[in-house]
Amino acid sequence: MRQIPIKMTFFFQLHPIIATIFFGELIVLTMLFNHVAVALTGIVSLMIINVFYLGRHAAWQQLKFNGVLFFMIVFFNVLLNQKFSPFLWKVSTGFFTFKLSYPALLYGITMGIMLTEMLMTFALLNTILTANKLIYVFAPITPKLALLVTISFNLVRDLIKRFGQLLLLQKTQNLDTTTGSLPTRLKKILSLFQILLEDSLSSAMETANLMDARGFGAAKRTHYRSYRFNPTDWFFLMGTTAAFALLLFVRINAMGWTNSVADFNTILFTGDLYPMVLLGSFTLLPLIAEGVYHLWTN
Repeated sequence: MRQIPIKMTFFFQLHPIIATIFFGELIVLTMLFNHVAVALTGIVSLMIINVFYLGRHAAWQQLKFNGVLFFMIVFFNVLLNQKFSPFLWKVSTGFFTFKLSYPALLYGITMGIMLTEMLMTFALLNTILTANKLIYVFAPITPKLALLVTISFNLVRDLIKRFGQLLLLQKTQNLDTTTGSLPTRLKKILSLFQILLEDSLSSAMETANLMDARGFGAAKRTHYRSYRFNPTDWFFLMGTTAAFALLLFVRINAMGWTNSVADFNTILFTGDLYPMVLLGSFTLLPLIAEGVYHLWTN
């Protein structure tokens, strides 16, 4: 779907402060609406921009990983909330009775989608806001916070990369985690995690010593790269701020939100159209700006 390298896109070249504000607003919005239709609008919009900026393969791999968490959340919501009618299915075995509650099912689906939206947002953030950009944004506030945020956003990616390298290395020594019984495979994976943990702790200590030797956080430091505001940055900020303010107004008027699990009795509630249109437009603003920018420059 994406035809140009990500570093040449408008979104990647956006000023780091403007991009940080956009992602902050997007993270807040993923937690403000809990209706099924609104949540579906958000996740479809996020999937579109993730496919465009991250590529189909990366977006699909991410969706498969998030799908496991999604079904776990739905399962536990249905298991722990069995007192709300109507019931789609009932089964009794001795002293145990299971009731598949329709409101609990809808609520679990919504919570699963909201978590998936959050993970997809952070995956895109980790690609657009590189380490240099994050340090540029947070270093004026506190250098230690900038370092902490940067390490946090890159931790999962580095662990996955190192774990994949360990798997390939161990296969050369006849340690294949895909063969054998389940206990055997778990034992092999746990041994790899032990190696990965020891390596991570060693790298963390080395990084801490290096940062301390260079006097990180002792005084104001210069940046590896400077960023300047462009007119397009301000136009994008005004568009996101206006859409965010409208969505806050919609949320204050109790649209797209339900307080009780018992009230989840339909997929599309009255008044959902406004938050659906606004949330979809806000999430797709980078793509809209991408098209306008390339039409303007060409």
